[in-house]
Amino acid sequence: MTLIASRSPRSPSAHVRVKRPGDRRSLSRSATRALDVLELFGRECRPLRAVEISQTLGTHPSTTNQLLKTMLDSGHLAFDARAKTYLPSPRLAEFGAWIMASYGADGRLRDLMETVRAATGMTVTISTPNDLFMQLIDCVVPDGQRGERGLSVSVFGTAIGSAYLAALDDDEVLRLAERARVPAGDLPAVLQDLAQIRLAGFADGATAGSDYWSMAMPLPMRGLRVPTVLGLAGSTAQVRERLGELHAIMREAVANWVPAGG
Repeated sequence: MTLIASRSPRSPSAHVRVKRPGDRRSLSRSATRALDVLELFGRECRPLRAVEISQTLGTHPSTTNQLLKTMLDSGHLAFDARAKTYLPSPRLAEFGAWIMASYGADGRLRDLMETVRAATGMTVTISTPNDLFMQLIDCVVPDGQRGERGLSVSVFGTAIGSAYLAALDDDEVLRLAERARVPAGDLPAVLQDLAQIRLAGFADGATAGSDYWSMAMPLPMRGLRVPTVLGLAGSTAQVRERLGELHAIMREAVANWVPAGG
């Protein structure tokens, strides 16, 4: 299931590109798995046995053991031989402190997503810009569904991209549009649509080839180091007729969300 609108009525002729993590040749599976291990420690906040890590991440036990030994040898993990558990080493302390300073402590972004999902029952996403793409960095989904963390979609022609672009000034939008080769004839309509999004406070759009509709709004930059967009996705019937109500839920959740330095 695609969680992000891949065609927006606000940019009908934009050619939307989608990149999935498995499609990228440059993707290092070992590096990604190591980061998944560290993220798992962050969620669990306790030492973990190899079998727990393997079961949670869905990796083969031998692959997990080899990865953990590599991370242990490099000093990124520590091992308690008596309990047979692994945990991050002090080597990562400064990295953790920097992440907390950049995005807030205690998993606040995830708490924000969980709050919106609990109030709506829909898929909630967090994404950030990566050049001419928006990348899904985290998501929470209804039971029985799967998200696509790492998925990238074009900035132009998507709901989350439109929400990000609306937070920029027109000169920066035009600079990105030139690089993205958006047809010159579309630019006046794009700028007009972004002005409407700024007034409304959110962007929305359909997912081509499916019955899903997405909406998105930029998060305030208080305590964040990079522009970040909060997204919501559900069936067209769930979302399109309730845009105002859902935006109010998102807006209230963001107002109650207090990032570091906010």
